[in-house]
Amino acid sequence: MKELISLTGLAKVRMDAGFSRVGRRLSASDPADRALMIMAARAIAQGNAVMALSERGLANEALPILRGLAEVSLTMRWVAEKDSTARAVAALAELQDPDWETHWPSARLRERAEAYAVPGEAVEAVLGSVADFARGSAQGLPWGHVFSDATRPGRRAEEVLPAAAVFLGHALKALDLRWAGEFPGAEEMWTGAKISRG
Repeated sequence: MKELISLTGLAKVRMDAGFSRVGRRLSASDPADRALMIMAARAIAQGNAVMALSERGLANEALPILRGLAEVSLTMRWVAEKDSTARAVAALAELQDPDWETHWPSARLRERAEAYAVPGEAVEAVLGSVADFARGSAQGLPWGHVFSDATRPGRRAEEVLPAAAVFLGHALKALDLRWAGEFPGAEEMWTGAKISRG
């Protein structure tokens, strides 16, 4: 698990270095700069939370955070890909008045995951894990075993952390599309996540 934690943490190191290099070029009035910076900060915070919960043996509890990380990372890719100003304005508008029922549409995530060649394992860890989250990790209470047929073991860090690394790699890729050469490391994260999964 130590390697997976390091791999996931690599995104913050790369983003810190990249923003240090491009800082003077950032424009508070540019919608794409604004959207990508806000979403990059969210991606790193969510990545940190996934790592912290995984280290504490609570990877299953990180699943909703992983879902948020997937959404924000692929939205960053979408904004950086083309028509960045218009797409950034749309993404920022969504952030102004979010609602849990509309904030994370699964169909949109599937569509973007396919467009950006996200590995099936990472998509499944996000969209296929709701039952694990809702019914997982319930055996920890006294006499919990009596109801084991209604519960699930939950997702392990070895499943959650590689997915987090994949999505953080997409966040890095989005930044590197916007500021070419300043945010390297996406491919390294994707390759590392693949090796870590076995």
